[in-house]
Amino acid sequence: ATKVEICKIKAIQDKKKAKLKMKEEEEIVEETEQGLDSFAVVKCSLDPQQDFRDSMIEMIKEKQISQPEEMEELLACYLSLNSNEYHDVIIKVFRQVWLCMSQSSLCTKS
Repeated sequence: ATKVEICKIKAIQDKKKAKLKMKEEEEIVEETEQGLDSFAVVKCSLDPQQDFRDSMIEMIKEKQISQPEEMEELLACYLSLNSNEYHDVIIKVFRQVWLCMSQSSLCTKS
């Protein structure tokens, strides 16, 4: 295959990936419109760990989450809405927040 053909193939693959991503994003919007009263926000961050922590604490307070099953749902939500590169930090923050909750207060410092 020539360089031009390889570029064309890559462009077609990229286009398919973009269409798939748009479809997935549309599904998320549809789910939100079907009655979920929360939504994800795309955010650039200099301190993702603190931002995830603040976001989780805000959600826990707002939704009055206290049961382990609700916490599991919250974690699943964060993992599904964020790329794999952030999963380690999300799990780390989640464990910190869970520990703080188990000590009967939400910690506000990192």
